[in-house]
Amino acid sequence: MAAVALESFDLGLATSFIEATPDAVVIVDKDGVIVAVNCATEKLFGYLREDLLGHPVEILIAEHSHVMHRVHRSKYTDDPHTRRIGEGVDTRGLRSDGTEFSAEISLSPLTSPTGVLFSSIICDVSERRRLEAQASHFQSVVEFSQDAIISKDLDGIIVSWNAGAQRLYGYSSEEVVGKSISFLVPIHHENELPDILRRVKSGEVIENHETVRARKDGTLVNVSLTVSPIRTSDGRVTGASAIARNITERLRYQEQLVALSERDALTGLRNRRRFERDIADQVGRAHRYDECAVLMMIDLNGFKSINDVHGHRAGDQVLKSVATALMGRLRDTDLVARIGGDEFAIVMPYARLDTAESIAESLRELIRDCALNMPGASKLHLTASIGLVEINKETVGEEEIIAEADRLMYKEKKLT
Repeated sequence: MAAVALESFDLGLATSFIEATPDAVVIVDKDGVIVAVNCATEKLFGYLREDLLGHPVEILIAEHSHVMHRVHRSKYTDDPHTRRIGEGVDTRGLRSDGTEFSAEISLSPLTSPTGVLFSSIICDVSERRRLEAQASHFQSVVEFSQDAIISKDLDGIIVSWNAGAQRLYGYSSEEVVGKSISFLVPIHHENELPDILRRVKSGEVIENHETVRARKDGTLVNVSLTVSPIRTSDGRVTGASAIARNITERLRYQEQLVALSERDALTGLRNRRRFERDIADQVGRAHRYDECAVLMMIDLNGFKSINDVHGHRAGDQVLKSVATALMGRLRDTDLVARIGGDEFAIVMPYARLDTAESIAESLRELIRDCALNMPGASKLHLTASIGLVEINKETVGEEEIIAEADRLMYKEKKLT
């Protein structure tokens, strides 16, 4: 409110004027005594005006701010001038019920025949302060998050880019804001972005979508994406917020766990759990595509006596030697497993029984050559019993095919 020069100050006329103002207006004299208020002041502070008139203005100020307020009021009366909202220090207003609120105050001097009066317009900025603090907190969370947090419009144009995004992808915000997010999408994943934007436009939240993104240095990184629509106050979708988390280490750890759970600790071959899944997969392919294969079961003859006579360390050495020999002889596509103490199994995709029989014979010789050097320069030679079964579209199931290969293997074992 600008300074008003009144040759004859009419309090009634001034009161009528300030009643039309939607904000709280308080007029005080040079001693800080309230001489006029409007109805907006009554509503804001919870007082009737007769409870305010004639009282020091500090009745409207939080008690802990009284001393500072008097200092500022004294300085202002010595140098009266128009001070707009937001130019002064924050003040804590005090309502009649004892509650406090954040207030901003504008000041204007009013001249009158009896001296200078001071008009103040008081605004409750508690909600604005709360929203500002909330926004500042949110901005701090976004900026210091370890995850990449990116906002973009519905065309995929980047609007904001936090420090986490710079760490993850290698680009600064200056390099990417205003550009399409598509530069992060590698070849063979091009269809992802249009699909994600389409789903977000419809209001869908996409959670934990695991995919691959390209870094500035050209390397790829595994990420988990959560993409949410950004809405206006009336619910209209205007953009998308994406949170990307680097899951490369997690996936690597998961792969290691899977490998450990599916590998024989001693030989490094597939274990029985993985072998049974391989057989089920092969039977499924035989039924669907008429793809043939051969299952070979191998038992080492006399292995128990090796453990009993020479100890388990010698037995372990035998098993590792056999595993190495089998892997060196067979094709990369053949699946080799250790399924028991001295039992091995091999799945040979695309093989026929006649071919597998000749391979089985060569494996018998190979195993015989896996001699174990014993103390005293003696050598312990091994023999093996083998059962062969063809997997084809007539195969009933994995349990039956394993049982038949076992039966044939033990049948040969009895003849040795």
